[in-house]
Amino acid sequence: MPDVIPVISPLPGIDGLIVATGFSGHGFGIGPGAGRLVADMVSGETPVVDPSPFHISRFSDGSKIRIENWG
Repeated sequence: MPDVIPVISPLPGIDGLIVATGFSGHGFGIGPGAGRLVADMVSGETPVVDPSPFHISRFSDGSKIRIENWG
């Protein structure tokens, strides 16, 4: 992802599809937490963390894209 933050989000226009991608090599370390977030989203439970920073719409809705993590 261009902002080095993964996408963990439903995909607009495809009901029931939630993606978790773009971990930039950190998936092994944060995979369990991402999996829990996806499970909460799928089951309708209150997510363990706020999923809004990971939503795919951040690339199209005018959200500021943080680039300070680029090395």
